[in-house]
Amino acid sequence: MPENKASLFLRNPFCRAVIISKRPLMKEGLQIVMKEKAAESSQVFLEDYIQLSSEILEHVDVVILELESSQQEFTEQWNFLSQLKSTTRHVRWIFILPLHFRNIAVERLLTDKTSLLSLYEPMSSIIEHVFNNAGDVEKISKSLLQEQAAQPSITDTVKTNLTFSEYRILRLISKGWKLVQIATLLEKNYKTVSAQKKSAMRRLALKTDAEMYSWILSDRGKRELNIPPYNH
Repeated sequence: MPENKASLFLRNPFCRAVIISKRPLMKEGLQIVMKEKAAESSQVFLEDYIQLSSEILEHVDVVILELESSQQEFTEQWNFLSQLKSTTRHVRWIFILPLHFRNIAVERLLTDKTSLLSLYEPMSSIIEHVFNNAGDVEKISKSLLQEQAAQPSITDTVKTNLTFSEYRILRLISKGWKLVQIATLLEKNYKTVSAQKKSAMRRLALKTDAEMYSWILSDRGKRELNIPPYNH
């Protein structure tokens, strides 16, 4: 049955989002998937939370921020963000964090304008939180609530039969490489690299780049491509 995109994802198709992540995969993947789900949406990309300002927040609806730091750095982030949050009450915050930050994040970050997601969160869940109002989605995702969220299921451990070339190209894409850069690196013709990417997508039954990034960011994709959950 076709997915009902309007009811799932497009509650706010004009969503203006700030995405703060050091992972090229997360930034490019979110941009492509958001544009596919809602062409009217817009994104601002920052490398570090310290670049956030009240001026930026005045013009956005939601902030997606990956927390992947030490306990001390988390405290510094919280002190900085708490001031911004108090002056920009219209903004919704989506924090993506490792399991060991869950309890302190619940204590310090969770509000009626906040959602807490896991670093292992499926792309579909992230997108649903981005485009829906805070009251329409869970404040703490199921992935984050499950202590064994990072553990592969039996069905997910089955490998797809990607060729070495297909595997290598998808892995480079996951690191933020463009096809033209991959072609130069591998000393291959651009058309050859493009064909191998399309071949990998067919093998994985993926029809669009958005589906490809969603797969790469899924638990199964990360395991098959040997991508750590917070690989820089």
